[in-house]
Amino acid sequence: MPRIAAAVVCVVLAAIPAFAQTPAPAPTAKLVVTVLDQSGGLIPTAAVTIVGIEDATRAATIAPVRTSDKGAAAFENLKPGRYAISADFSGFEPNTLKDVRLRAGENKQAIILALKRVTDSVTVTQDRQIAGSDRGVSFGSALTREQIEMLSDDKEEMRRQLMELAGVDATIRVDSFEGQQLPNKAQIKSIRISRDQFAAETHFPGHSFIDIITQPGIGPIRTFVYGSFRNSAMEARNPFAPAKGPAANYNYSGNIGGSLIRDRAQFSLGGSRFNSYRTPNLYAATPSGGTQSENLNLKTVSDEYGMNGQLDYALTKDQTVRVSMDRFTSTSSNQGVGNYDRFERAYSSKSSSLYMRVSEAGPIGRRMFINSRFSLSASDSSSVSFSEAQARNVLDAFNEGGAQRKGGTYSRNFMLASDLDYVRGLHSWRTGIQVDGARYRSDAITNYVGTYTFESVDAYNAGTPRSFTQRVGNPNIEYWNFNVGVYIQDDIRIRKNFSVSPGVRFEVQTHLKDYNNVSPRLGFTWSPFKSGRTTIRSSFGIFYDWISTGTYQTTITNDGQHIREINVINPLYPDPGIATSTAPVNLYQYGNNMAMARTLRFSFSGNQTISRRMSISGTFAETRGYNLLVGSNANAPVSGVRPDPAFANIFLTNALGESRGRTLSMSGSLNLGRLATPGAPPPPPSSGPSAKFFDWRRSMFVSGSYNLGKATNNTDGAFSVPAAGDLALEWGPSLGDIRHRMSMSFSSAAFKNVSLRVGGSWSSAPPINIRTGTDDNGDLIFNDRPAGVGRNSERTVTNWSTNMGVSYSLGFGRAAVPMPGGVMITSVNGVMTAAPAQAPPAQPRYRLGISFNLNNLTNRRNPTGFSGVITSPFFLKPTNAVGARSANLNFNLSF
Repeated sequence: MPRIAAAVVCVVLAAIPAFAQTPAPAPTAKLVVTVLDQSGGLIPTAAVTIVGIEDATRAATIAPVRTSDKGAAAFENLKPGRYAISADFSGFEPNTLKDVRLRAGENKQAIILALKRVTDSVTVTQDRQIAGSDRGVSFGSALTREQIEMLSDDKEEMRRQLMELAGVDATIRVDSFEGQQLPNKAQIKSIRISRDQFAAETHFPGHSFIDIITQPGIGPIRTFVYGSFRNSAMEARNPFAPAKGPAANYNYSGNIGGSLIRDRAQFSLGGSRFNSYRTPNLYAATPSGGTQSENLNLKTVSDEYGMNGQLDYALTKDQTVRVSMDRFTSTSSNQGVGNYDRFERAYSSKSSSLYMRVSEAGPIGRRMFINSRFSLSASDSSSVSFSEAQARNVLDAFNEGGAQRKGGTYSRNFMLASDLDYVRGLHSWRTGIQVDGARYRSDAITNYVGTYTFESVDAYNAGTPRSFTQRVGNPNIEYWNFNVGVYIQDDIRIRKNFSVSPGVRFEVQTHLKDYNNVSPRLGFTWSPFKSGRTTIRSSFGIFYDWISTGTYQTTITNDGQHIREINVINPLYPDPGIATSTAPVNLYQYGNNMAMARTLRFSFSGNQTISRRMSISGTFAETRGYNLLVGSNANAPVSGVRPDPAFANIFLTNALGESRGRTLSMSGSLNLGRLATPGAPPPPPSSGPSAKFFDWRRSMFVSGSYNLGKATNNTDGAFSVPAAGDLALEWGPSLGDIRHRMSMSFSSAAFKNVSLRVGGSWSSAPPINIRTGTDDNGDLIFNDRPAGVGRNSERTVTNWSTNMGVSYSLGFGRAAVPMPGGVMITSVNGVMTAAPAQAPPAQPRYRLGISFNLNNLTNRRNPTGFSGVITSPFFLKPTNAVGARSANLNFNLSF
C-alpha cells in the first residue's frame, strides 16, 4: 500500500505542470443547412453532404446528414474554414454551394433544389398529419400554374373568376397590400385563397382572402403587351331598350421586366389605358301616365390611364426590399343618366391617384423574422354638372332637372404595418401593429339650387310637392383620421396532429371615445388520421370594425354652420318662396353612445382529401353583430308639430343596431387530368413540338361551391331612421340576405395550345323593402311602410348566368437562354427568409396568345331595378336587366 500511494502521488505531481500548460480548446463552427424546393417548400429527408476544400478542412471526414421534418440538417464541431455544401433528393436536381466560408459559432445556409424535368410534378410534403393540422394551410387552396394560365387576361374578367372561386365577400391583396389593381397575368407568381380567418392579425370577420404574389421579372428582360376589345356588335340588346346603341370597350396594357443585377435586383415597368363608352337607356314614367323607353342621344364615356413600376432589391443575402409606384387618372362624362334619370341629370367627374409602397422582409437572428410595409397615397376627385337647374324627383317614376354637383374631395393617406415572427419549440409567435392615417379636405357640395320631391305622378301633375330641400353655405372642411390595431398570437402544436391558436387584438380610432375594443381569438386544428387527409377546425373570435370616415364627414359638413340643409314641408311650387337664413334645417350628429361595431363569430370547418384527384370542404359559421350604427330623429314631429321649430330633422347616429347570421358553405374540386407519378414520365405537355394534338384528360379540372345563408338585422345605415320608430319592429332580412348561391367551373387543355373554361353561377332572389311612397308621419323621410308590412319583406327574382373562355397560345422563335434571376422570399420553419430565385425554364423568344370570353352564354336577361314604392307605376316591376350576352376579344404578346 505505501508503494501504491507513493506512485499515485508521483503521477499527480508530474501531471500538474502539464495540465497548467494545456492550451485553450480550438474554436469550432456549427452549420445548419435548410433545403427547399423552388416554391419555398421544405424538403425533409434530403441528403446533405459537406466537404472541406482547403488544407485546414479537407482532412476531416464528415458523414452525410438527412434533413429533419423541418427541412434542416445540422453539423456540429466543424473546423472554421471553406467548405462545399451539396444537397440531393429524389425527383430533384442536386445542387452544390461550391465555396462557403464557415466562421466560429453558428452558420446558416439554404439550398434550393430544382425539379427534374422528368419528374416536374413531384410534390414534396412534410409529415401528413403535421401538414393537415397547420393553421391557414388546410383551409385554403393554392391555384396551380395551369389554373393561373387559364384565368382571363382581362383584369375585370379575372377578378370575376377569382370571386367565383373565393366568394363575393373576398378581399384581394396584392403583395400584402389591399386596394390595388390586379397585375397583368404574366406578373403573377402565385395565388392563394384563404377561407378561415380567425387569427388575431386579421381585422375582418370571416372574410376570404385572395393573396396574389407577383414576381417583377426574373431571367432575361422580357416585354408583355395586352389588348382587349368589345363593341355593340358583340353585345345582346337590353330588353328594356328599343334598340342597341353605340358602345365599345378598349383596354390596353403592357410591361417590361427582368433581372437588373444577378441574384440581387429585378424590376418591372408597365402602363395601361382603358376607354369605354355606352349609350344610356331611359326607362321612366311620363307625366301623362305612360312609359318612356328610349336610347338617350349621348354617350357615357370613361377614360382611364395607369402607370406602374416595381423593384425588388436584396440589401443583404437575407434582407429584401420591394418598392412600387402606381399612378392612375380617370375622367368620366355623362354619368348619372338612364333608368329614371333624364338627360339633364348628367354630370362629369375626374379623379387621380398616386401610390407608393415599400416593403422589407428578412430574418433577425436565428428565430425571428420581420415583415414591414409602408404606403403613401394621394387621391383627388371632383365633379361638375351638365345643368344647374332646379331638380324635380317623382319617387321611382322619373327625375329631371340639374344634377347640382361641384367641388371635390382630396385625401392624403399613409399605412404603416409590421409583423414580427418568433419560433421556438412548440410555439410560433407573431405580433404586429398597423396604423392607417389620412388627411381629408373637401369642398364638395350637392343640391345647392334645390330639389322638389313628389310622392306620385298625380302630385307632380297637380303641382303639390311634399318637400323642398336645398343645401347652402360653405362646404370647405378638413380633418384627420387614424386607425390603429395591435395584436399578438401563438400557434401551439400540442401534438403533431393537433394545434391550438390563441390570440388577442386591440383597436382604436380617432373621433371616437371607445377604448374597450379587445378582441380575443381562439382556434384549434385537428388532423385525426395518419393519412393527413382529414382536417377539422373550430374557431371563435370577436371582431371590431371602424366607423367610416364618410359618417364622420357627414356630421361636420351638415352641422348647420358649414352647410345648412334646408328642408321644407309642403312648399310653394315652382318657387318655394323661403328665406334660406331662417328656414328650418336638418342636422347630422353623433349620438351619446357611439362605439365600434362588434361581431362575435363562431365557425366549424372540415376539409377532406378523398384522393389525389378530389377534395371537399365545408364551413358552418354563426355571427352576432352589435353596436351597428342606426339613425334616430331627435326632432320628429309630435302630432304634426316639431319640438324645436327652428330645425327640421335632427339625425343622430347611435351604436344600437344588431345583426344575426348563419351560413353553411361547401366547395369541392376534382382533377380529371393526368397526374404525374414519382419516377415516371410527366403527363404530356399542352404546348410545344412534343404535345399531342388532342388529349381529353390534359389539365382537366372541375370545381364547385354552394352557400346556404340567412342574414337579418334592424338597421340600414348610420342615419337611417326606423320607419316604425321602434328598432324592435325593424328586424328583417338584410339587403345582402341571398339564401342560396351556387357556382360551377370546368377547365381543360385537351387541344394542343388551347385552354377552355366554362362556368356558371346561380343565386336566389334578394329582398326588397316595401314603402307607401307617402310621408305618412310628416317627418319628410320617405321610408314609411304599410301597416303590418315588415322591413325587406318581399323578394324579387333569381339570378343566374353562364360564361365561357377560350384561349390559344403559340410560342415561336429560338428559346432565350435563362439567366439566374433576382431574389425570392421563402419560408423556413414558419419563418421567412430571402434566397436567390430560380430562373424559369427557357421560353420561346416570342409567345402569342389570343382569347375569347363570352359572358352569359344563354343570354339570360336577369331583371333588376325593381321598385318597392307603392305609388310608383313600376311597383314590383323590373326597369332594367343586367348581364346581357357579351363577348370580349383579347390578345397578348411577350418577347
